Amino acid sequence: MWIKIKRSLLPIILFLLIVVSILLSMLIWTNPARYDRSGTTSSSNSTHATVTTRDIDDIYLPTQVILTNGQGTSESLYNAKLNLVTTLKDEIRNWRMTNFRKVSQGDKDTYKSLLQRKNTVQLNYADNIGRSIFNRSYEQSLLMSPSAKFSRIVFSTNKPGELYLLNDDSQTVYKITAVRQKLAHVREVLAKGKQQYEVNQEVFKDHTLTLYNGQVHIPRYSYLIGQQNANFFVTSLLNSGEATSVNVRKSGDHTSYSDGAYKRLTVADKTGAVTFENYNANKKMTSDLGRNLQKSFTGLASTGLSLDAIRYFDNEHNGRVVTYRSYVEGFPIFNQTDFGAVQVKNEQSRTEEINFTLTNLQVPLPADEHSSVVVPATQTVLDQLASAGISMSKIKDIVLGYQWENNYDSKQVVDLQPTYYVYLNGKWQLANDLITGNQP
Repeated sequence: MWIKIKRSLLPIILFLLIVVSILLSMLIWTNPARYDRSGTTSSSNSTHATVTTRDIDDIYLPTQVILTNGQGTSESLYNAKLNLVTTLKDEIRNWRMTNFRKVSQGDKDTYKSLLQRKNTVQLNYADNIGRSIFNRSYEQSLLMSPSAKFSRIVFSTNKPGELYLLNDDSQTVYKITAVRQKLAHVREVLAKGKQQYEVNQEVFKDHTLTLYNGQVHIPRYSYLIGQQNANFFVTSLLNSGEATSVNVRKSGDHTSYSDGAYKRLTVADKTGAVTFENYNANKKMTSDLGRNLQKSFTGLASTGLSLDAIRYFDNEHNGRVVTYRSYVEGFPIFNQTDFGAVQVKNEQSRTEEINFTLTNLQVPLPADEHSSVVVPATQTVLDQLASAGISMSKIKDIVLGYQWENNYDSKQVVDLQPTYYVYLNGKWQLANDLITGNQP
């Protein structure tokens, strides 16, 4: 009965949302000063589009908070009304850190014991970061090796004086001395983690898997989507506000725009996938992952895309290929494109390639109280994968996220379905497809 009512109401809701969107746009165009926020928005005069800008440490954020209590039980914490990650980050910025040093490498027992240490909290990134990203995010001036990289920050919730940085790939542990810690404030923030999911962290030779021990109840979402006009990106990426002539060429289902020199923008007309190539970017990549990630962010920001929901997801070849994904309620979205939301490549000496899409999430649609999905424990999914013939040694990661699905009732809506994704054979794949043998 509810499904019939929901389907009948959906066109009305969509119409009202579109009307509201148009009215807001008219208000912005007629009186843009009312909607300007210094330091958070910028506008392009040539397109009259208002684009939200983000700072680099808004993109390179931890994506998970894990608390291990005094009994040794670890839980992933979440609060729909309070961003625990940014709140803890702001608290850590008040600390003063010194004496960065490596204490172990390749010692599985030491690494595992630190992950399981009682009365500790972890801030976990989706993939490794480097020294410059860490220092900027937490307002520190730590002297680190340029080759240092890590994806976990671990510290005690009741014993001040130190924190650890961990690298899952090499099982390297770095230690830092910390002062001016107010751990009572940290405990107050952690107490606001209203949703707790018990987890277990399995350490393998070159990776660590975070497993949900029980069923997880996650909301299903539907979003109204929009499609940016390609001319906006022609202006931001080819013209850059200058009076540069642009050559347009159509070939099959693709339209290419070129400045006649070093830059080209190619749009897949049917899918909205975009590839931008700058053959004169000349971004010299080094052994310093942090600096490489900074250069990647420069490319990301140059697109003019709205970055509100965009987060750093992973990197390859020490930051020469960086993938960013849209996140909803702390979980990454898959299947939006083949590469995530945005992918920045600086693999060649002078060329930068940026892949993204014209389609983006705009307005969440009202969800009913029964919209939550029960996702099985991670070990259940791993057992199913093993039964399907998938070797556990080949699974480098498994994450809980959202699958981007087209809505059957409206082309202006997408559904976000909670599910597991597995990193296998160098790419992210839907776990259920691997289990059923329904790989594309």
